[in-house]
Amino acid sequence: MSKQNKGLFAFLAGVTTGAAAVFFSKKENREKTKEVVDQTVGQAKKIKQEVEEHPEQVEKKVKDEAKKIVKKVKEEITKSGKKAEKDKEETE
Repeated sequence: MSKQNKGLFAFLAGVTTGAAAVFFSKKENREKTKEVVDQTVGQAKKIKQEVEEHPEQVEKKVKDEAKKIVKKVKEEITKSGKKAEKDKEETE
């Protein structure tokens, strides 16, 4: 890493730390953050319990969601490809 990159990294780390300090200096923000963290922990515990109790069902859900996402991505790629071809034809 060059000296310039180290300086930039230190600067960005300082800015981020300062922004976090300002954000967490307000009690309201600390309480909201704690709420979100608590909710996330609760959701993670529910997911863990569901995986332990019904691993096959969870596996099926995950696979089904993955298939939906793959299908959607393929559709978008196809659309983008067709649009690129059309744009190329228009410029020629």
